[in-house]
Amino acid sequence: MTLQEMLDSLDAVVRTVSGSLQASDASALEQSSTRLRDAMVAFSQLTKRFSAADWTPELHQRAQHLGDEISLLRDQLARLSVLAQRRAQALVPVAADDATYESSLRGKSQSGPGRARIYHAAG
Repeated sequence: MTLQEMLDSLDAVVRTVSGSLQASDASALEQSSTRLRDAMVAFSQLTKRFSAADWTPELHQRAQHLGDEISLLRDQLARLSVLAQRRAQALVPVAADDATYESSLRGKSQSGPGRARIYHAAG
């Protein structure tokens, strides 16, 4: 595979990932995340696979542009991942430390022996 073909392939991956980010389809995003990771690995090895003679100024500029786009897509996927985690936590909240009987299970002392938290205020 020539350098030009490799850059064309990476460009196709970038367009696919960009399209799936706009579609917001969970399965497509998962596949795109994997494709983007593979593209990042392939991009990082371009200098190892091709000699300096293969790099024309145009190809070097194109590779720089692709690197910038891959970095931007990686950041967008990371933001989307954080957003999805926050949405999931809003739907299924994490258990708080002040559950009624949790402190007795952990061995922490209570203000009253064997009483549930709801009865402490009344007592």
